[in-house]
Amino acid sequence: MEVFSNSVDETTGSDLLSQYSIPHPRSGLYICMKTFAGFCERHIRGYCESSGQKALVHLKQEKQLAENADEPQDKVTKLAIGVDGGFCSSPQSRTVESADFVLFPELDKKISFSRLKGELYTACAGIASSSGVRVTDQLESGVSEWDGETKVTTKHANLQQLDNGVKIPSTGWKCQYEGCGLTENLWLNLTDGCIKCGRSQYISEGVRTKGNNHMKEHYEEFNYPLVVKLGTISKGTADVFSYDEDDFVDDPNLETHLRHFGINMDVLEKTEKSTLELELDMNKKWEWSMCSEDGANLELAFGPGLTGMINIGSSCYINASVQMLLQIPEIADVYGNHVDEIFGKVSPLASNDDFNCQTAKVISCLLSGDYSKKDGKFNCITPTQFKRVVGRGHPEFATFRQQDAEEFIRYFLTKIDDNLHPSPVDAVRFSVENRFVDNASHCVRYDESEELVFSVTVPLPPGTVVNSLLYSLKNGLVRNEEKPIRPTITLRECLIATFADQCIPDFRSPTTNEQLGATQAIRFATFPDFLILQLKKFVLNDDWTISKMDVDVLMDETIDLSEFRARGKQPGEVLLPDTPSDNVERPATEVNERFVETICAMGFSRAAARRALYETKGADVDTAIDWICGHAEDPDLNTEHPALPKPAKNLNVDPSLVSQLAELGFTAHQAKYALKEQGNNLESAANWLIANADKVPKEECSESSVVDRKYRDGSACYNLVGFVSHMGSSPHSGHYVAHLKKDGIWYIFNDEKVARSQSPPSSLAYIYLYRRV
Repeated sequence: MEVFSNSVDETTGSDLLSQYSIPHPRSGLYICMKTFAGFCERHIRGYCESSGQKALVHLKQEKQLAENADEPQDKVTKLAIGVDGGFCSSPQSRTVESADFVLFPELDKKISFSRLKGELYTACAGIASSSGVRVTDQLESGVSEWDGETKVTTKHANLQQLDNGVKIPSTGWKCQYEGCGLTENLWLNLTDGCIKCGRSQYISEGVRTKGNNHMKEHYEEFNYPLVVKLGTISKGTADVFSYDEDDFVDDPNLETHLRHFGINMDVLEKTEKSTLELELDMNKKWEWSMCSEDGANLELAFGPGLTGMINIGSSCYINASVQMLLQIPEIADVYGNHVDEIFGKVSPLASNDDFNCQTAKVISCLLSGDYSKKDGKFNCITPTQFKRVVGRGHPEFATFRQQDAEEFIRYFLTKIDDNLHPSPVDAVRFSVENRFVDNASHCVRYDESEELVFSVTVPLPPGTVVNSLLYSLKNGLVRNEEKPIRPTITLRECLIATFADQCIPDFRSPTTNEQLGATQAIRFATFPDFLILQLKKFVLNDDWTISKMDVDVLMDETIDLSEFRARGKQPGEVLLPDTPSDNVERPATEVNERFVETICAMGFSRAAARRALYETKGADVDTAIDWICGHAEDPDLNTEHPALPKPAKNLNVDPSLVSQLAELGFTAHQAKYALKEQGNNLESAANWLIANADKVPKEECSESSVVDRKYRDGSACYNLVGFVSHMGSSPHSGHYVAHLKKDGIWYIFNDEKVARSQSPPSSLAYIYLYRRV
């Protein structure tokens, strides 16, 4: 009997190779002592018979109600999830584990570790205590840790304070503005020691703080930027606001700054709500409570397709996205009903790192109903290995940081596309037509591009504050009905803005050489069976931070997009040539090629460099790079600008350069692609590949094959069958949940919890799934 040929740390742990059985108390998990592969009772026999392995460790878990389960949750005091003082920080149950030694085929004869001796005991105990098997505290909690947004350190950490002799008493404060006299919502200016009131702030329905904005007036008069809210000062903490940075900040020298005016932080007690607590109140009342249906008496749901997924650390974006994609029958069928066939194509050990196997394992278990039973003790799955395999090699999805669900959906669908042929992704794949019109010659150009998700513009009225929730907190602005500012628009308004003509003012006609501009507009060239819509709610601010629009978008359950179908080239239209006519004098250069090479050497694509230089009128390299950074989310950033002459597609690649890149570990296909992108510049091509190797298209997906792809097409009428909502102000924080319509009933999928939805908040969602009628 051979055991322990690998490291214990390689144990597959609570993630089985083909199913999740640690949550199944009747069978438990069998771990091979030779390979450390884990199997449930249904699959362990086949493995042992085929591999000849017999020595096994049997692990079993039983969930028991925690002693404090019936006690109310501690008061939420922190805008966080899964940390002390945050939401759902107290576990409602505890897990009792047992471990035994087993020799195949006598699986029913369990041998306690206490009866083992020597190396066998050491080996078994090592497997049972392996970190790969034992679920960490973070995973056991079943929620991710989200601790809001980190405050930036103020640039005024070394603030010059006036030596004016002012000393602040520990009590008895009031606004020093003549005639005001407010005794709450008071702020201390850390430069001169002046005490004045802040703005009135919204707290809840019909409730707001008192304030006349006298401290801001003081700042505007004297330009002293840093202030602290007196009622929030306690040992080690306080609310600090910087007027010229226009945000709440962290002052690392706050204790010193307060001591300058005779204030001892250690002896003061907090008497007012901090701004974070005010934000918590607003979040609980508005977006958070609506999206998660907090406060509603929701009825838990069980059965096939109603299985939750444990949050293994900011993985709610994965959970919500996968649950929504299972509304697409082809994805559910190929991975849910053919799991044995998929696992049969690879060895048991290889399946642990195989994308199709791990995806099939997750989807089949979500759909089976085995982990969603009304009287079950483990009604969820923990997709740890699935997340590892899917995100492996990706700079963002391989981490435990929160990510954008729309980006993950695109990425995950692309992974499915790469691993399955024929691909179930065909159900959502569609073609978009771009119609380009030269204003000078009235000639037209048609291009088509492939999409998996359709991004919809959200046009806010001019002057609308993007993040009205935080703006209301800072400035106390409220409507007459005592609610935060939140504009409402319709889906049709968003679609009209998305499909509107876009002007390109500097385009020079290749036919007439006149610079009269051009217009372009997009239309659906084909309509897929399932249409994924993304509302472009995240915007880039002037300070390069990303915020989410606080806006309600009224979504229709049934939509008809027929008016947005492409018509193609019309009779009488003349196609625009790619290059100037022979009898037309062409400008010397459209873009500076030396600038292009410099930008490409920094890791950007040639198309992005040319586009940036064109948009910035060839100003300089730094300006062009700033433009690229500001348009990093543009879907057409790495495609040639339509106003520029198309680069030659038949560039001959130097075989010797291909060989040199191949010696660096790149494939011939990657080398050729990069050399074409970088104009046969070896150094630029190598640098580009190091930064962008994942952007090289698959070799089989050549340009001709993309053009020849047959897209599904049909009616442009759709019904809403699901949506994913994001709660929070940034794509890199917050929480995601999914609402799905199954057999005419709406359900909410909030990580491991699945329940019947009482009021699906479709107007607040971020991503929508529509099914063709």
